[in-house]
Amino acid sequence: MANVMAALNTVTLANDNGMTVEIINFGARIKSIKFPVNCKPTEMTLGYSTALEYLTDEFYLGATCGRVCNRIAEGKFELNDREYQLSLNDGKNCLHGGDKNFSVRYWQIDSQSQSRSKVTLSLISKDGDQGFPGTLKVSVTYTLSSDNKLSIKYLANTDAATPINLTNHAYFNLGEENCESLNLQIMSSAYLESDSANLATGNLLPVAGTDYDFNEPTPVGKRQSNSRDKSLQEKHGFDHCFVLNDGAFEQPKAVLTSLKNRVRMSVYTDQAAIQLYTGFYLTGQFNSYQGLCLEAQNYTDAINIKHFPNSVLNPNDQYQCEIVFAFQSID
Repeated sequence: MANVMAALNTVTLANDNGMTVEIINFGARIKSIKFPVNCKPTEMTLGYSTALEYLTDEFYLGATCGRVCNRIAEGKFELNDREYQLSLNDGKNCLHGGDKNFSVRYWQIDSQSQSRSKVTLSLISKDGDQGFPGTLKVSVTYTLSSDNKLSIKYLANTDAATPINLTNHAYFNLGEENCESLNLQIMSSAYLESDSANLATGNLLPVAGTDYDFNEPTPVGKRQSNSRDKSLQEKHGFDHCFVLNDGAFEQPKAVLTSLKNRVRMSVYTDQAAIQLYTGFYLTGQFNSYQGLCLEAQNYTDAINIKHFPNSVLNPNDQYQCEIVFAFQSID
């Protein structure tokens, strides 16, 4: 246990508004985001009380997911006329990179600012890791701004062509008991059709006139409980990938609101999609729907569906993406 504790480190970011963010190097995870509610620091995410508990986490709480987040059908793909087989950790499929994915690795803490506003962590994923080609060098930088924005910036380079799709898997409840009372808005006109195993079929379906239309703020629980949509019923709620509308980075791609706590969280990203997961499978010390995920990412299984946006990183290119969670009190 002593060796584990020596390897497990927590970095706390803070600003002058009373907002704090805790980052742990196991899985480069967000352990905690606290934002003032009525002048009291209030937890915005679902998490464990101690960093040690994340070592046995099954739910990717706050984790950096990769080398490829979401699902790859049968854990197989072809690249440059060669077939690759990944580890299977979600039935017959590969989820979030496989058994020993980035969420269960110790990342190196490369740097942290004296102002407690920024920390950078890095990881080297060797050629053949989980079946992926190429040695991938990846870093994630968390920055907490003076205006209550938590920025997540991913950078990666490889020495051989490889698929990549990184995201953060934080569960948000904005200080409420669960996510069902929250209002959600997603700027999306289409979503990816998926089968019962959550694999993308390749079809994009319009959200208009369906229970997938979140273009106006919508109570999450009310939408889920009243839905007659077959996929939503089978999955006991949302676990679906929404295609984001085009727009400048400065335009929010999703907005989550707690009317009870008078808190709004806006999501900004340069990613093409957001996976909305409302947490049905949370068990143990947690309950279903206790938090929801807004995982900014590329389309699901893009490596196998050729008309989806490219997910292959080549040598001499750099993978870059950014996600921002911006918090504010509302009148």
